[in-house]
Amino acid sequence: MRAIKSIIVGIVLIQCFSTSLQAQVPYADRHSQVQSDAWISSTKSTSPNASRGVLHWIRYDLGDTYSIHKSKFWNVNVPGSLNVGAKSIIIDYSIDGTTWIEWGRYELPQGSGSTLYEGEDGPNFSGLVARHILLNITSNYGHASRSGLAEVKFEVAPVTTAVTDGTAKQYNISIHPNPTSSIANIEIEGLTNFDNVYYQITDASGKSIESKKLNGSNITYDVKNLSTGIYNFSVIYPGGTKSTPLNVVK
Repeated sequence: MRAIKSIIVGIVLIQCFSTSLQAQVPYADRHSQVQSDAWISSTKSTSPNASRGVLHWIRYDLGDTYSIHKSKFWNVNVPGSLNVGAKSIIIDYSIDGTTWIEWGRYELPQGSGSTLYEGEDGPNFSGLVARHILLNITSNYGHASRSGLAEVKFEVAPVTTAVTDGTAKQYNISIHPNPTSSIANIEIEGLTNFDNVYYQITDASGKSIESKKLNGSNITYDVKNLSTGIYNFSVIYPGGTKSTPLNVVK
């Protein structure tokens, strides 16, 4: 069984820090009311995912590729500045920090301004495999020019180790039949070392449908729970990822 650990990310643009802001308050999950303990953006800029345009955003680099599970969010908790807190957020993710896929939308409740504020349960990413998480803030609680939040925590499990298979980058994915209405037979050719290799299926919006460890070069996948549409079947291995479309018809 993979051990799941928590990564608490300090609110610093682009970088990910392992130190916890929780150490500054007397209770484990309570957030301070000090403005310097929050990330507050005063200037909009072009998002790393250029399709989002110009807005307030923050990108987290987790330092490695992880399988991401539960999360927790703390909004700005400064009395008199609660309207700065993020409200509507578009969440994107990436393996390489260049290609971004939308995971979904999240609405973060306003901070209370209380010393008892313990944050909110954030999205469960259900094993999404990624290294970078991008939060694009599309609205806040009323401030005209500034937006921000205080802290985010992700529960993660490792998915990569050092590359030992020199052929890892030279392989192909074949799916047949494709389109399929029932069973898809998936073969990964050329990959012989399956240590910490995972597959992931995402829908057209980029939302993760399933993410599991890959134990061999052949997979029999039943699409009975998928609706008609084009999905993405990806293999994530130490050092990169490779994908191919999976066409489901019902």
